[in-house]
Amino acid sequence: MIAWWGWLLIWVSLVLALLVMLAVIAWVLFRKAMVVMNDLSDVVDKTSILDVESEKLSKPQIAILTQMAEVRDRHDAQRQRRLDLRDARRERRLERGRTITKRDASQSQWPEGWS
Repeated sequence: MIAWWGWLLIWVSLVLALLVMLAVIAWVLFRKAMVVMNDLSDVVDKTSILDVESEKLSKPQIAILTQMAEVRDRHDAQRQRRLDLRDARRERRLERGRTITKRDASQSQWPEGWS
């Protein structure tokens, strides 16, 4: 059987070990947090180029608070922009296809054994 002072030594050593372990974990987390803060300050410095005045930023419009004609006009403008982009992509594809299919094979350089 262990005497009362033996139990006291065991519990004191367990509590001290716990405190040391918590201190080590806190130190590691603190160092990681400092690295993250350093990286964040670097990111803020690099993105300061992108800062724009707040008046120039377009705020999202709430459709419920605007007139129906404005909402319809905005929707039609977005739709027309998408259609224009689609047509431009289609024209680029067609033009690329025309340049590929209109190549004159008689003016190409062929290997000597192919003629």
